[in-house]
Amino acid sequence: MTDSPVNVAAQQRMTPDDYAVTTIAGDFAERGPLAFESFLSGYYAESIRIIHDAHLTDCTAGHGDPCATCEAIRAGLTGIHAEQRATDPKAAS
Repeated sequence: MTDSPVNVAAQQRMTPDDYAVTTIAGDFAERGPLAFESFLSGYYAESIRIIHDAHLTDCTAGHGDPCATCEAIRAGLTGIHAEQRATDPKAAS
């Protein structure tokens, strides 16, 4: 079994900047747990939407073929919609 080489440039781009994470987390933590949870939820939702939009053009799996990325995106979008439905009764209709 051979190991796939790691794209170091991609790894660096995807590594969160500790200063930014600490600053943002501190700002929202000062406003209380609900503000911080709301920020994380919105950040997660926006991340899923960006990945979804990018993958729509990059996916090479044909109809009926499995795609792990598509499945992961669907799971993320399901979570977002479930959270919206739980917090906004109008979203259920």
